[in-house]
Amino acid sequence: MVAVWLAWRDLGTYRWHAGAMAAVFAIAVLAYVALGSYRLALSTDYDVPTDAFLVVQQDQSFAEFYGSRLSPETVGLLAAKGVLHPIPEIHAVVGTSLQDAVLLRGVDLDNYARLDTFELRAGRGLTAGDSGRMAMIGSRLADRLSASPGDVIQLRGRPFEVVGVFKSGSYTENEAWIPISGAQDLLGWGKDVSLFVVPDDGHLVPGEQPAGGLSVVRRGELWSTFPRQWQGLLALIQAVTQAIGLAAALSLAAMLWRLAWRRRWQIAVLRSLGFSRTVSVGYLGAQGAAIALGGGVLGVIGAEVLVQAVRVTIAGVSLRPQVSPTILFSAGIWLGALTIISVLVPAWRLGTRRVTDLMVAD
Repeated sequence: MVAVWLAWRDLGTYRWHAGAMAAVFAIAVLAYVALGSYRLALSTDYDVPTDAFLVVQQDQSFAEFYGSRLSPETVGLLAAKGVLHPIPEIHAVVGTSLQDAVLLRGVDLDNYARLDTFELRAGRGLTAGDSGRMAMIGSRLADRLSASPGDVIQLRGRPFEVVGVFKSGSYTENEAWIPISGAQDLLGWGKDVSLFVVPDDGHLVPGEQPAGGLSVVRRGELWSTFPRQWQGLLALIQAVTQAIGLAAALSLAAMLWRLAWRRRWQIAVLRSLGFSRTVSVGYLGAQGAAIALGGGVLGVIGAEVLVQAVRVTIAGVSLRPQVSPTILFSAGIWLGALTIISVLVPAWRLGTRRVTDLMVAD
């Protein structure tokens, strides 16, 4: 207890130094928690799908995002393979720049509700007979456009009335769903579509290339590759974060050593009175834990503010990260490891000194 009392007293004396070290730890923890939150958002929003649907698209294209266009004759080619009643959809990116880009999906009003799991957050869903100028938008797009049921949004310069806002827990929350006839009119495609959704019933298999320049993929599988495009950048940020954390640990170790060396005479007296060499561990541990814990709390608060305030949106795709208990637990383990490094290094150096050395050292 005497060692802890000395530790707290010295922290008060050198509070500016302690505050600076806590700030370094806060930056490291902020980066760690924020990075983990974005990683988790990528893995959950763009997870590999498990539904029993396939997509027929133009070969070498990314039909569920953009770049595929199929003519009505495709229905006949699919019928020859035994696929009856394929569900048409249009997927495109509309807007004048990457900042105002919107993911557009033209849906079959009779079948779209059984293709995706969602719940209405406000308003109603699209129904058969709706005008081509009505839209049902995802919650992320609604937040970005500040739109709600009854409002009018602009898609490619044309007005669309929002009839509902849905939540799905995936990337589809970035999309605006409109009747497929309205999408064909908006894009000037006539009767062409982007893709056909078909059941995975054995008539077609993923990877197959039917006649007519078509290819077959599992529905949503191409979206699941999206996180891999970010892996390089995330790995770089993670390396920088680890470097900041290690630098913080070593800097704290140097600071604790200096404080302990100023108290070497008191520590020597305690050891001469019968206290073990662990008295220096208690002294250093109390200081290191206080500084690291303070920095950790500030870092978590900063990360929560950051992920809520900064909404990353690229080409109509936004991420909505959340600070989860799993990430906080992982950050706590990492921070604890850094604290142990900070304490053990100076504690080992101090513990190797004899009492007489501590009393007579300059």
